[in-house]
Amino acid sequence: MKEVVLEMKDIHKSFGSVKVLKGVDLTLRRGEVLGLIGENGAGKSTMIKILCGIYKATSGEIRMHGKKVDISDAQTARKLGISTIYQELSVVPELNAAQNIFLNREQARGKGLFAGLKEKEMEKAAEDILSGQLKVQMDVRVPLKRVPLAQKQMVEIARTVSVDARIIIMDEPTASLQAAEREQLFRVIGELKAKGCSMIFISHHLEELLEICDTISILRDGQKVDEGPTAEFGMERIISGMVGKELKNKYPKRKSQIGEVLLQAEKISDGKVFEDISFTLHQGEILGIVGLEGCGKNEVIRTLFGERKLKSGSIQVKGKPYPNTICGAMEADIGFLPAERKVEGLFLKQDLAWNMSIASLEKLCRYRTIRRTQENQTAGDFIKRLNIKCSGSAQRIASLSGGNQQKVMLSRWILADAQVLLLEEPTRGIDIHAKTEVYETIGACVAEKKGVIVVSSEEEEVIGICDRILVMKHGKAVAELEAAKATAEEIKQYAV
Repeated sequence: MKEVVLEMKDIHKSFGSVKVLKGVDLTLRRGEVLGLIGENGAGKSTMIKILCGIYKATSGEIRMHGKKVDISDAQTARKLGISTIYQELSVVPELNAAQNIFLNREQARGKGLFAGLKEKEMEKAAEDILSGQLKVQMDVRVPLKRVPLAQKQMVEIARTVSVDARIIIMDEPTASLQAAEREQLFRVIGELKAKGCSMIFISHHLEELLEICDTISILRDGQKVDEGPTAEFGMERIISGMVGKELKNKYPKRKSQIGEVLLQAEKISDGKVFEDISFTLHQGEILGIVGLEGCGKNEVIRTLFGERKLKSGSIQVKGKPYPNTICGAMEADIGFLPAERKVEGLFLKQDLAWNMSIASLEKLCRYRTIRRTQENQTAGDFIKRLNIKCSGSAQRIASLSGGNQQKVMLSRWILADAQVLLLEEPTRGIDIHAKTEVYETIGACVAEKKGVIVVSSEEEEVIGICDRILVMKHGKAVAELEAAKATAEEIKQYAV
């Protein structure tokens, strides 16, 4: 039996009268990967924030190597060798990869792996980690605001690798990674295990938990409901433990009547990332766009929404062209959900009603004044309609789980009566039950003759919910597939 490096015993945590954790135990051994599983709101994030010193447990104790420790703040956690990769990226966009990896350690002194490095040394060390260990090819001197989301995630991972932590917590580290990048990460996890590093791995991709974890622990409603060696778990047992019941249909899809052409893109190019892309979107249809990171899929829908400039080609909605601007797209009844919802999609200091109504103010105004009563009533209707779990329309959006935040963003465009919905990684970082509710909401939209374009890094997702799939490679469309007949292997073959 391997040495126990961490024990969290009988952990309770309450926020006011709300009990979030109710006596949870967690044990982590040397060189072990522990999969911590649960729906949004199950208590996973609270558990790791207590371990990282962000929250203080209401009661219970933490032991490391058999000795009781008091983790009063994040600095104490770091000194104990605990490092965390959070689901929401904490990189500084204005700084480059090297600066982000060694942030706050530029003039550091101590035992850190690369402590005290100067600028050129940091760049060399960053290249060694990214290209050497993680097999990521990128210019470490370019500000991260100019690099794709997946590369930002790999920089976050590189930062943790660089500090030589003994306990690493990974909260949804693969949410924005493509298949090849995930394999690179899993290889690094194997190398860290071999060195005796222990990891807590949180993910909503259940297949990868079964692949890389040694032990699985399932939380539900603030309590541990199941635990054991990964070899004893199958998908049904995990899902049943998470939701408390059998989930019969992972990809609920409504049958809808395919109608007239809603949006048509003809030989569009942005002059930088993609070129000569043509496709149509019909009423009542879901079109998936897939491909490896950097293929241009994200840039295509961002150009449709006017966030990127169109260099050549034409885009029409219901046979009419519209200005290649965000305002022009919104006036043409186009809505957009970005992958990084907390950075680009939500107003985190505002409440749920504010976030939901921001694209429809003209509907809620009278004499240029927002009618708050109507705004709250409308928000309340959508809370019931989409089963948004919250205390009410006045709750701050930042305090909602990822799945419920995504429902609010969908509500925003449904309220605005958008006829074309552009969804960029719509289920990134949300649990399996919340995913099915998002899919059901998307299905309800197409049943109302709206058209939906989904950009996703998950082949199974687009196969499960889409009608057609456009595969991109190196900025060009290389295949158009019928979703009902497509396979993940076929998509990969075209994409690679």
